Parts: sequence; structure tokens; C-alpha cells
Amino acid sequence: MRLAEKKLELVLAATLLAPLLAFAIGPVVVLLVRSVASLRGEALLELLSADGRRATYNTLTISAGAAGVAFLVGAPLALLLERTDLAYRGVLRVLFTLPSAIPPFIWGMGWLALANPKAGLLNRVLGAGALDIYGPVGIAFVLGGAGLPLVLLAGTASLSRVDPALEEAARLSGAGPLRALLTVSLPLALPALGSGAVMVFLFSASAFGVPYILGVTASPPTVVLTTRIYGQVLLGGPDALARALSLSAVLLLLASVLLVAGQLLGRAGRVRLAAGKGVSRRPMPLGRYRSPLSVAAAVAAFVLVLLPLFAVFLTSVQKSYGAPLGLEHLTFAHWAGVLTSPRTLSAAGRSVLLAGAAGTLVCAFGLLVALSRKHFPLAGRAVDALASWPFAVPGTVMAMALLVAFSRDLRLVLFERVAFVLAMANTLWLVLAAYAAKYLVLGGSNLSESMAQVDPSLAEAARVSGASRARAFLDATLPSLRPALASAFVLAFLACATELTMSVLLVPTGKAVLGTLLFELQSYADPNAASVLACGFVLLVVLALGAMEAVRRSARRRAVGG
Repeated sequence: MRLAEKKLELVLAATLLAPLLAFAIGPVVVLLVRSVASLRGEALLELLSADGRRATYNTLTISAGAAGVAFLVGAPLALLLERTDLAYRGVLRVLFTLPSAIPPFIWGMGWLALANPKAGLLNRVLGAGALDIYGPVGIAFVLGGAGLPLVLLAGTASLSRVDPALEEAARLSGAGPLRALLTVSLPLALPALGSGAVMVFLFSASAFGVPYILGVTASPPTVVLTTRIYGQVLLGGPDALARALSLSAVLLLLASVLLVAGQLLGRAGRVRLAAGKGVSRRPMPLGRYRSPLSVAAAVAAFVLVLLPLFAVFLTSVQKSYGAPLGLEHLTFAHWAGVLTSPRTLSAAGRSVLLAGAAGTLVCAFGLLVALSRKHFPLAGRAVDALASWPFAVPGTVMAMALLVAFSRDLRLVLFERVAFVLAMANTLWLVLAAYAAKYLVLGGSNLSESMAQVDPSLAEAARVSGASRARAFLDATLPSLRPALASAFVLAFLACATELTMSVLLVPTGKAVLGTLLFELQSYADPNAASVLACGFVLLVVLALGAMEAVRRSARRRAVGG
């Protein structure tokens, strides 16, 4: 029996590791090997050139600025939303976490419509040229706002776990409510807040869309590593590819360092935070400051979240980009044209198919990982850790790795008679592989946690009643995992349907998906039509999140009723 379990463990581990090695880890290793091998000639010149050094410097400074913006805004908000009686905390929490679900490119479009120095909506009120969103400062601001939830959620989670008895002890020692909060709870949450800021740094260093629309056309142009890599790929040729590979290796190294730093800070936060001991946590009363602080938080939510989205919608109904404000200059003609365009419909169809297939693969992989972690903990944890790694790899690097690894057909000949050919270059199959590999962690993490919470007595009762192990899993365990499966599918579907960075590099010419169509319309053709598509993205996100919440509530009601 033990030998059979060992064989099953090996088969399951091999089944899970094979696609990981083939489409996630293996291609990145190939990229690194090619990068080291090409560190001569053009590749070395690229790293040492003024353009290469400037792209690296811009990446570091913009990412640091974005992390600073997210930290300076997110840390006070975390305190206010989690530990005070701030008005409308629930609504504000939802608004401030919304940027995590909407692609950063759309926030860049919104701020471009607001603070374009020539035709921005705010500049029409404040005066031409009063605000200029182009350049490194504007890019850092937009990415900082888009990454704000990473700091906010980390901070609120840490503050919710701080033992309230510590604040009570400070209060008994004579400290006021505010002093107890700032001297006891805030220092304990700082490592988690810092870890969130590091993740914003990584998020910003990996960004492509926002630096492209706000940096490439700036005067002078602001080039970062991701846009420099994209430019080299567009040039084509072996020398340009070697330069792109060297820059990808630099970006991967930077991401690895940041990921380790973020994990170290997160561990420091977990060590220092104390578990609650049953002491009731009362929100700190703000007193006379409640109204002004609530207004300030509401203004911040309006400026950072609602105003850019409103600008995108307003652009979608303007007769022409930069048209005067007034009802006579508004029209829904762009909506009718974009939503009924054969190009939009075909791109939407491809996106739905690719995102649906990727979501299915993510759920299937996550289910196998959850089963392996339950029955074979060592192998399951190892596979889960490896599956989490591609999510931290910048999308530009992942796309470059797949381009290099599958640039040629792979042939396998058996018995000199049967040949298997894997030809994925310049096909949508490569896009699907990139989507699934990048977001495998969404299935593994969600389903592993849910599997750990399933009562094993359900399956045991089914086995006692005569059911096989497979039938017991299908009838007793799987129904309990449906909310987690739905959540993993929706999250993966949204991430893939709105994906931009990898799609721009991997999608074949003439087979646009929604992400590449949005990028093309905004960058080269028609900002009004792009805004219509962006509004569709936002609506898709809202509907999907609403459906996911409905599934969760339904599951909770069934659990209570049962």
C-alpha cells in the first residue's frame, strides 16, 4: 500500500511539474542562459550604453516614487479605515481597493484625459499647462495610485491582527488613544506596510502600459526597462534580440531582489505581530476630527479613483478627443461604433476563449495542487512554491522567455517513425501558455486554503457508505470547493481578459485580443474608441466581482442552513 502511494505521489508530482517546467520555469532559464551567452557585442553595449543606463535609472526612480506615493497615502488610510470610527469606512475601503482589479493602463488613460497639458480636463479649469502628467513624475503618481491597494490591504490586515491588549496597556499607563495607536499598533504594522511598498516597487518596475503612454511621447522621452525591451523587439534582428534579452535579465534580477526584500519584511511583520487574546477592539473615536478626516478621505477617493474613471467615460462620449465641454459635444456614437465593430467582436471572442481556457487550466492545476498538499504534503508544498514563482516574474520577462524558448519548432521522434512537432511560435497557443503560467498561483493558493478547511468526515462518511475514493471526492469534497473554484476562475479570467503587457509582445499580427486592441487604439489611433473599450473593461470587472461576491454569499447561506 505504501509503495502504491509513493508511485501515486510521483505520478502526481510529475504531472504538475511537467507544464511548470515546460512553460514557466524552463523558458526563464533559457532566457537567462541566452542572456549570459550573449553578454558580448551588442548585448554588452546595450547594458553600458547611455540609453540602457537611463532606462535602468528611470525604472528605479519611478518605481521608488510610486512606492513612496502608495506608502504615504496607504499607511494613514490603513490606520483610519481599520482602527478609527471614520465615517463611511466600508464604502471608502471598497473604493480604495478598486484599483487592484482594474488594469493600470486604464488609470493612465484617465489621468491622460485629466492632465494632458494641451487638452486635459483639469487644465481647462486651472489653465493650459497647469498640470502635465507626462514624464517620470506623472508615471510615478499614476502607478502609485494603481498600487495603493497593495499597501492598504497589507496595513489593514496587520492592524487587524495586532493584540488590542497592547493598546489597552498603553492606555492604562496614561497614553491617550492617538498616542497608543501611533506608538503601539503602527510600529507593529510598519513591516507589513513596508512589504506592501516593496510590492508596489516591483509592480511599478514591471509595468509597461503606463510608462509607454506617459513616457514614450514625453518631451524628452522617459524610457524604462519594459518600454526599452519592447522597442528592441520591434526593431527585430539578432542584435536587437540580444539587447532585449540583456535588459530582460536585468529586470528579472531586480524583481528577484525586490521579492526577497518583500518576503523578509513580511516575515518580520508576522513575527512581531501578536495574536488576539479575546480583548474586544473598539474603534478609536476621532471626536471633532472625524468630519474633516472623513472629508479628506472622501476627497482622496474621489481624486485617485472616481475622477480618472469619470474622465475615461467622458472621453468615450466626446465627439472628438479634446472637444469643448458641453452637451452639444457629447455623443454615444463611439459606443455604437466600437461595440458593433467586427474587429472588436473578434478580439472579444479571442479574449473570452483565451481567458476561459486559462481560467480552466488554473482551476484544474489548483485542484491537483490542493489534493497533493492534502495527501502528499511535501510534494504539494514544493509544487505550490514553484507555481507561485512565475506570478512574481515581470510580464515582459515572461513574454520574452516564451518567445526565446519557442522561437523554433520542437520535434520529438519516436522509433524513427513517429514525429511529434510542437510549433507554438506566433500562435495564440503561446499566449494561452503565458496566461496560464503567469496566473497558476491564483488556483493553487485559493484551492489549497479551501481544501484545508473542508471537514474530512464528509469524505469518510461517503467511503463508509460504500463510495469509492473518487466518488467520495466528487460527491462530498468537491461541492465544498465550488466557491473557491469560482473565485479562482473569475480572478484568472479577469487577469487574462484584461492582460496587456504579455499580450503586446506575444499576440500574433492580425489576431488582436482586447488588451492589444485597447493599447493600439489609445496609442496610435482613436482615444475616444479606446475609452469605450476601457469602460467595457471596468464594467466587466465590476460584474465579475459582483458575481464572485454573490457566489460567496450563497455558499455562506448554504453553510448556515446546513
